[in-house]
Amino acid sequence: MPVNVAQRLGLGLSGGNVEVYAVRTASGIAPIYRLKENIDVKVLVNDRDTPIIGLTPVVSESVDYVILSDKALTELRVVIIDAGNGIWCFRDELGRVFRGSCTPG
Repeated sequence: MPVNVAQRLGLGLSGGNVEVYAVRTASGIAPIYRLKENIDVKVLVNDRDTPIIGLTPVVSESVDYVILSDKALTELRVVIIDAGNGIWCFRDELGRVFRGSCTPG
């Protein structure tokens, strides 16, 4: 996730709860922060309650969007229909409902 999202969530990027790695990016070497403790995550939609899952946050100054792994999407029951246009649905809605992505608010 981007640093500004981590800050808005109150996730500290220093101290004993974080591991820092240096990774090579297109623009050079950048730090990656991996928190040692999981955070609770759920999909927020207006028409249903969704499961809460535990995820290990990884924070980078090099990304602009929250990126979820294939395993996280499976646990959240999310199916990507059209990645380029941000169209998705929940597993039990496949073929019936088309949802659009949003930006973090």
